[in-house]
Amino acid sequence: MNMRKLIQNSRRMTVRQAPLLCAVAAAGLVATQAMSARASVLVAGSPGYDSATDTGLKEGYTSWAPGWVVNNSGTAVGYSWKYVSGSHLGDRAVRWDASGTAATELGVLGTNSSGSASAIAHSVNDAGTAVGSSSKYVSGSYVGDRAVRWNASETAATELDSLGTDSNGTTTARAYALNNAGTAVGYSEKYNASNVSLGSRAVRWDASGTAATELGVLGTTSSGFTTSRAYAINEAGTAVGYANKSVSGSFRGVRAVRWDASGTAATELGNLGLSSTGFTSAYAYAVNDAGTAVGIADKYVSGTKVGIRAVRWDASGTAATELGNLGLRSTGDTTAYAYAVNDAGTAVGWSAKYVAGSDVGARAVRWDASGTAATELGNLGTDSGGYTSSQAYAVNGAGTAVGYADKYVSGSRVGSRAVVWLPDASALDLNDLGVVANPNDGTWVLTQAKALSEDGWVAGIGTFDPTGVGAAYSRNWVAQIGLGGNWLNTTGSNNTWGTGKNWSTGTPAIQLDARFTANATYHRAL
Repeated sequence: MNMRKLIQNSRRMTVRQAPLLCAVAAAGLVATQAMSARASVLVAGSPGYDSATDTGLKEGYTSWAPGWVVNNSGTAVGYSWKYVSGSHLGDRAVRWDASGTAATELGVLGTNSSGSASAIAHSVNDAGTAVGSSSKYVSGSYVGDRAVRWNASETAATELDSLGTDSNGTTTARAYALNNAGTAVGYSEKYNASNVSLGSRAVRWDASGTAATELGVLGTTSSGFTTSRAYAINEAGTAVGYANKSVSGSFRGVRAVRWDASGTAATELGNLGLSSTGFTSAYAYAVNDAGTAVGIADKYVSGTKVGIRAVRWDASGTAATELGNLGLRSTGDTTAYAYAVNDAGTAVGWSAKYVAGSDVGARAVRWDASGTAATELGNLGTDSGGYTSSQAYAVNGAGTAVGYADKYVSGSRVGSRAVVWLPDASALDLNDLGVVANPNDGTWVLTQAKALSEDGWVAGIGTFDPTGVGAAYSRNWVAQIGLGGNWLNTTGSNNTWGTGKNWSTGTPAIQLDARFTANATYHRAL
């Protein structure tokens, strides 16, 4: 199961955006005065693939949980499959930005004799530092995966420490998230002095070095075995995730956990009931800068499980607040997940939807901080029976959410589409806003939006069809749909939503005004 990092806030546009935006204006893709001209969304891809030589990087993927894969400079990270002359050499972590000229393969910790390795970048901060994991090879022999850090101006992978190895020097560690101070969290396998595994432990790595700080757990089995992982960290250094719970050496399931920056002790967060044996599961996926966390918990009623619910844990306590859903099946159970939360406490995710007990698919939902009701976000059509699917993965301080929705035309599904949801819950297919490749060397179908920055940078995956000979392939992308700030409903005949004029913090400063209308027209002015 993939997990989700925080929506990092208080991020602002940097000067690195200025050349791109100025180039956009010069090319005539952006209206420079009034909002009457149609604009296009410039989309830049991760490192590409040459079908003629069967060489390059394709089948890209960006994390949405855990991790935060785009920053306020438009730099994004993820991973792609590497090919050389038709030979698949494993996954490679990749970094790219909105310029369309800086797509880069990131380094690994060695390869096997054929050049194969595997690496993934899970998170990038505003300084451009990225973290993730890489397979490690010593003299061509695999000795497990290691947590790694890639500095902004470099491609070499810096190995972060783990909590011991087995007798062969093998272990596993992964870094999932980092904040703007450079503090990273994740997990590492732990081994005792006899090189025997004691399970995995949540770990914190400070920016100043590579040492792994073991975070606390909620008990162990009689042999000292347990599992815990940290999935998210906020700017204050508070981390959240999960830990197995053991009582008198007996396993009692999984609990959502919070670790404060000032120490290592695990604080157990509340759940939504227990089985007759005291078993339950809960996971915290995201935490905002106020310390509010969101995630999921199994729900039990009189000892019987009735599905999985989205939950919120306030910073001031540990109690789990159940968030609303979109109906129950005839048996009384349902499923809902909260993946992300902004600093205002607005959360997004998805809920199964049931109408008169019948399943009509998953729907992207939003939960406002002031309550628990699930607001169903718009979709891109349904089949004849009302079935469709959508999920929201990220939300920024403006209340804008992104994710995906299946698109239906005349009741027939035509695939998934990257979607932005406005404050009125309406869904806009990003492909309908006028997608232009940067550089202009092919065409895109944006299928999923996985991450969103405060300044409106969006990263995700899509299908790229290169100009000329060559089949379309899956590829990562990044684009900007507007700066941060509060969305305003200018309410007219076309019900226009806009962010208003917002200034970047770069030199020279850039002022951007982005607006969307109900007919999916996108306007942008510098």
